[in-house]
This record gives sequence, structure tokens and C-alpha cells, in this order.
Amino acid sequence: MAPVTNNRSDLIHDHYDPASVPPDPEQARGRMIMATGTALALATDLATSTWHLADIPADVILHEDTFFDVENWPFAQIVIGTLSDTDALVDQTKVTENIVTPIAIGDANHGKRLWEVLGLAANPGGLISLYAHAEGNATGAGNMPFRVAYIAA
Repeated sequence: MAPVTNNRSDLIHDHYDPASVPPDPEQARGRMIMATGTALALATDLATSTWHLADIPADVILHEDTFFDVENWPFAQIVIGTLSDTDALVDQTKVTENIVTPIAIGDANHGKRLWEVLGLAANPGGLISLYAHAEGNATGAGNMPFRVAYIAA
């Protein structure tokens, strides 16, 4: 019979083992914070238009409750990222779905820091500004309700 081992997740710390690393505060005991807003687009908005959505701490864990409701967004392409990396968070056509969720339970971005999800090489510290970008002219006026949910210590 094979030996039985007792292992731990990364949330459990063995205080008696000097090699054991204490759990990350956000992972183990973080609190959920939600930034909820709406971006308004005018019928006259052009392909170069941007919407500053929110400023989020770089080192928080982006949560799967983050969503962008694009049903009434007057652009065919949904592009959300930073000012310099326009599609770092979302880049998809509107016909894909009305509710865009950039984080899914158990996907490759689950449990990652905002800076990691955005594809940055290192944590820049401070706040990261999220922007929606137009890649074409507006087809009319519209809006995009959204929520950025994240876990912080």
C-alpha cells in the first residue's frame, strides 16, 4: 500500500516549519471591493474616443464578479484595457455576448493580481487606470454599466 501524505493548500501555514510560507493576505483573508459605474457614449463619438472607467490598485486580485454590460454599447468591438494597452483586459466582438466577464472561475486569470491579468511584466505599484476604447465610430448613443470586483487585504 502506498504511503498516505497530508498536504496543504497555499492558504495553510505550518508555523513549526521554517520553509513554510505564510499565506498571501489577499488570498487568505481579503475583502471584496466593488467599483460600480456606467460609461456613456454619444452618437458623435469617434474611433479614437476613450472612457476612463476606474482606477484600481495594481496588486489586488481581480474577481470573477467583474463584468461589463455591453448590450447598449454603440460599438461593434468591446475593447477594455489601459490607456497604453487598449485591449489588455477585453477584446471581443459585441455579438459574442451582452455581458463580458474577463475573469471566469478557474480560468487562467483566476486568483491573479490585476497587473498580471493585464499582462504587465511586474507590479507597477499604485493605481492602474482602466479604459474603454472605441475602435470604430459610434452607431448611436448608448451606455455600458460595469462592475470591477476585486479582493484586497
